[in-house]
Amino acid sequence: MNTLYSLRLLGAFFFSSFIAAAACFAAWEKGQQLPDLADFDLQGEIPELEGKVSYVDFWASWCAPCKASFPEMERLYQENKDAGFQVIAVSVDSSEKAMQRFLDRAGPSFSVVWDHKQSLVADAEVEVMPTSFLVDAKGVIRSVHYGWRGEETAKKLESEIADLLREVER
Repeated sequence: MNTLYSLRLLGAFFFSSFIAAAACFAAWEKGQQLPDLADFDLQGEIPELEGKVSYVDFWASWCAPCKASFPEMERLYQENKDAGFQVIAVSVDSSEKAMQRFLDRAGPSFSVVWDHKQSLVADAEVEVMPTSFLVDAKGVIRSVHYGWRGEETAKKLESEIADLLREVER
């Protein structure tokens, strides 16, 4: 086998491995049932999911895009909570003090839980912060969002939330 062919073959292998890895930012996928959050040792009140459209967001106080998403999550929550929408923000901070310092400044009115043992984030295999899952009223993951791209992400979420809330009305 000549050297050029070997290098091309090796390059193709690494490229395909990179693409496969990039496509797997989280183990939880669209179409799967969301695991029961009560099965994980989360600190904080876990709201009832059944019959509600839920946005489960993994975040950390050290993550700038996570912090930037909070005002929009609050807006989406306030605009849609009476229609059956809720936000569950799952902190993966290793320090409760760091988490609380951010929450004191941000003042969210939606549910926040702390994954102090990192068990939920490990189960979801979250590799990008923030990562969020939009879940329908039957508990099925309908979309997965990696990162936060400001207005682009907010508009996409707004549309997806409206679609799922319309399904609940039927």
